[in-house]
Amino acid sequence: MATLVQPAEKLSMAAFRDAMPGCHGASRTADRLCCAGEYRFIPKGEELAADPVGDRLVFVASGAAKLVGQSAAARNASEANGIDSESVRSHNHVLAFHFAGDIVSVLRQSDGDFRLVALNDLELVIFASDEFLDVAQDDPVILRSVLARSLQALHRSRTKMMQLGHRSARQRIADFLVSMAERLAGSTCGKCEVLLPMSRRDIGDSLGLTIETVSRQFSELREAGLVETEGRSIVRLTDLEKLAEEAGTGQARNGTFKN
Repeated sequence: MATLVQPAEKLSMAAFRDAMPGCHGASRTADRLCCAGEYRFIPKGEELAADPVGDRLVFVASGAAKLVGQSAAARNASEANGIDSESVRSHNHVLAFHFAGDIVSVLRQSDGDFRLVALNDLELVIFASDEFLDVAQDDPVILRSVLARSLQALHRSRTKMMQLGHRSARQRIADFLVSMAERLAGSTCGKCEVLLPMSRRDIGDSLGLTIETVSRQFSELREAGLVETEGRSIVRLTDLEKLAEEAGTGQARNGTFKN
């Protein structure tokens, strides 16, 4: 008797196909990848822990997440000192934020404690990295798209590392907002509104700033007329070009799966 596929799983697999370049979402390789993928629903606040033995590629079908990490040495030290799991989590570092359409590499636990935490209800398609790459190599266009995404993520990571050492708090926050405008609203100029799913604390942790500094920088950008806020999540950016100048970039970055 055939097993019925739940609508949420169907939609997530369809989102994965739609994220592929051109007509490759309907290819035989895409069919094989969907067969290899595992659908997973992660409620807000819950996490996808690292696999103890294998690296995974995770496609975000819907929702938003933060990738947090702690080195294996730090984790072992915490366990040796009897620090409870909640305290350990509170000291994890936010490595990146991920949104619908992103492909995330989650390394095996032996290489560190990497966890994908749901900022809101999250739907994922999870692949064993080796199996994904073995299948994808039959379609160079799909493989090239995945490589492009990996390089874009690496670029964002290197840019953030440079920020931590060479940019002021104002520049870091401005650059973060320019990036969110592009990634969440597809906007690189003019004005836009974004709904930030992460907390001010998460923003600060990802940028090497305290929550007080993040709040102060938001206030200063409001006073400068560059941002307007409504509650804790809605942020209206009134002039992306000027905000990019504040960030010291002069332009937004680009990054899509369909390259």
